[in-house]
Amino acid sequence: MSTNDTDTSSDYSVLYAIKFAILVALEIPSILVSLVIFAYFGTNRAARLTTQNISIFVLLLINFLQVTTDLPMPMSFFRLNGIVQPATSSYCTWWTFYEFSLNTVNGYVMAWISIERYVLIFHSNFTRNLSIWKRRAFQIIPLIICTLWGPLYYFVTIIISPMCTNTRSYVALLCGLPCYLLTTWGTFDLFCDVILPVLTIFMFNLILFIRAIYHTMVIRRRVQNNWRQHRKMALQLGLISFVYLVIWVPLSIIQLGLNYIDPNFLATYLDTFNFLVYIIPLILPMLCLMSMPDLMKQIKTRLLTCHGVTVVPMNNTKIQRPIIDHRSGMTGARQMPL
Repeated sequence: MSTNDTDTSSDYSVLYAIKFAILVALEIPSILVSLVIFAYFGTNRAARLTTQNISIFVLLLINFLQVTTDLPMPMSFFRLNGIVQPATSSYCTWWTFYEFSLNTVNGYVMAWISIERYVLIFHSNFTRNLSIWKRRAFQIIPLIICTLWGPLYYFVTIIISPMCTNTRSYVALLCGLPCYLLTTWGTFDLFCDVILPVLTIFMFNLILFIRAIYHTMVIRRRVQNNWRQHRKMALQLGLISFVYLVIWVPLSIIQLGLNYIDPNFLATYLDTFNFLVYIIPLILPMLCLMSMPDLMKQIKTRLLTCHGVTVVPMNNTKIQRPIIDHRSGMTGARQMPL
């Protein structure tokens, strides 16, 4: 083995070790925060049944499955310095199918949440005028479609794979790319399962942002109270969408460039953004927690109580009441809470 080969192997080993350490460091707090949010939804029926929280709960549930059942596979690959273990074709097929399915489900659910938030904020009368059953159908049916489409599509293209035969590489992430990506099925997959959700998220967040500024600045007085009620939904969507778009927009551009401009178009950055895709489900629970003020308040209260600190409501005021010292005839004052 030449010196250059040794140096390259050493560089890859360090890179794999860094990636593994990052995933491990984020996985534990991600799981803990997810469990806290699930417990909050489980004990708070009012929060669990709100229209906007149903979609977020589904997104977090799929995200939790990705963190606990899918991420251990690439983590094992990085821990073993780029070796797939077990090195079997069935394991590679399952890994590719499962990871592609969860990524697509997450993308479509996120796209639906963007549409749903826009409707709930700026067309609230539409859902308010629906009957209870139609309202439930408006919430549930799109989520069912979003969660079923990806697994069904990849069951055909990856597991059955009638269009080609896969060649496995046990020293490559996901055992190498599935062969359908080199066919028209791969082109359809790129535009339908990657670019379409990304464009939907981007467009509806952009429209939401523009309309929010317009309502705040132009007709501020008339919608001020209504906007305060929806500000939490907009903040939650903005935080999650920002992280999603920051990673998936460049990755979509790179994939389009590789297919239609140049086979080497920004190829040096492809591996980095493919790894960053794993970061999305790890930090998503933290972003959701940051946009849930009621839960944050409960957590802070419990932490302060555990440390022996008495939490006093912000609206607790104090007044001055006169106290007469009968021994000296002096009149003083002391603070008494209302």
